[in-house]
Amino acid sequence: MSKLNIKVKISTFILKAIRESSGYSIDDIAKKLKSSAERIRSFEEGAADFSITQIKKLADIYHRPLAAFFGEVTPQPLYKLTDYRINRDKKITPEVYLAERRASYLSSKLTELSDKKSQIPSFPDNLNPEALAGEFRKHLKAELLKDENPGKLLSYYKKVLEDNLLVSVIEYPFKAEDVRAFCIPSEISIVVLNESDDARVKLFSLFHEMCHVLKRKCGLCSMELEANWEDMKIESECNAFAAEFLVPKSDFKIEVEQTDKLDWEGISSLSDVYGVSKHVIMLRLLLLGNIGKKEYDDLKSNWNADLKKKGFGKRNWDKVYLNRVGNFAVQKVSAAYKKGDISYSEVADILNVKSKYIEKFVG
Repeated sequence: MSKLNIKVKISTFILKAIRESSGYSIDDIAKKLKSSAERIRSFEEGAADFSITQIKKLADIYHRPLAAFFGEVTPQPLYKLTDYRINRDKKITPEVYLAERRASYLSSKLTELSDKKSQIPSFPDNLNPEALAGEFRKHLKAELLKDENPGKLLSYYKKVLEDNLLVSVIEYPFKAEDVRAFCIPSEISIVVLNESDDARVKLFSLFHEMCHVLKRKCGLCSMELEANWEDMKIESECNAFAAEFLVPKSDFKIEVEQTDKLDWEGISSLSDVYGVSKHVIMLRLLLLGNIGKKEYDDLKSNWNADLKKKGFGKRNWDKVYLNRVGNFAVQKVSAAYKKGDISYSEVADILNVKSKYIEKFVG
């Protein structure tokens, strides 16, 4: 019998825990292994044993080291993060589970390599979201940049947060339309954005998550701007914070006065001024009384049509992988490697990218 086909005993508890903490159902794994749900269930109940080949396939599916199946420590579950999505009954994708594990691990390694912690400021609890956004901008000493490319704005604010607060901002492919972002509060805090989103959406997500970080209440967020968040006031507050930070009411009123007409063209123009989505501009206009509900509904039909046109086009993969790692992580890992504090294999483990990108990012 081939060594790869030798049956091995695996803890049934470990098998189930690794599968569940990776976001897969028994049916999912049955399809991937080209087996039946009954057979996978028998493995997890201890009535049958996996072969080494099957365990290797599972390790690839779950993105886990082979050793994880033979250890005694069970993996951490995802839900130390609160689920703030509006549809909390919808299944979380395995990619979101993987992103959370990746972010938690990155945070722990950056903490080991850093001699400082994230510098998260504290503000009075009685500040409303708009006042909090204003105080936060003063703390960051961040300019209100206008008429800029949204991608450049996103890069600017990432750098401001990384340099001033020691918060690492990364992007990851969630493959989930109902998860825009989440954050990991830790000694080195991490904000994770949905790689698939447009830069304008990522900008809003970034400051929605920063509000969560400031309030020390983090979770998975869908950021439905019109949702009724009666059971989760925190989400409405974080939306209001992000809107005020990116589109300050006092400045916005001046821009609106200078806009000839608040039709779709006018909305697009204001969207370009602040680098946010047209939907954010429409809601600001509605809440400030510049447009009525019917006008808003008509404009939103144009917005929905715009969403259907979304596509990546040609991608700059160097930039994609750098965003997945984050500039903050590259700086810390590169410095540690050059000082001889960590080996090349540790660099590869922390950054989790191919060798060619390690050479480009770290040198």
